[in-house]
Amino acid sequence: MSGRIEQASQRVLSVEQIRAWCGRPDVTVVVKPIIDLRERLECKGYEPTEKIREHVIVRDGTCVFPWCGRNARHADLDHVVPYDHDHPDRGGPTSTDNLAALCRRHHRLKTHGRWRYETTEPGVFVWTSPLGWTYLRDRTGSRPLGRAWTEPGTAQPPDS
Repeated sequence: MSGRIEQASQRVLSVEQIRAWCGRPDVTVVVKPIIDLRERLECKGYEPTEKIREHVIVRDGTCVFPWCGRNARHADLDHVVPYDHDHPDRGGPTSTDNLAALCRRHHRLKTHGRWRYETTEPGVFVWTSPLGWTYLRDRTGSRPLGRAWTEPGTAQPPDS
């Protein structure tokens, strides 16, 4: 038997360590069900269920904007493909493969700052800056990929 502790860099704990912590009055231990990150979860409507929210938080760990380290537990869940409130069947689903943790700052930057991103697989995101630079963010961290187009102003970015 082992456990994962979120506030300690997700390190694995032994049964003895967990037992010792359970006996301390200053420690709260919460036991949650195992989350299978390979499972796809979806719900109707805009708001994710608690199970979907927990799945995305555990999968992402932090805000998924390149190099952001803010804890996903305090982040917004963003629909990568926007949810269509007028025609929900036409917009992005409220599902684990279409939600991402974004801290409030980066959620606003994405919504109002011309940054955009897509999911290549659950938990893997390719971001494009307003100037066309692309960045990969996955469970190993962030890294630059290069330019989506050659020079600012010489070619229109996709979806312009």
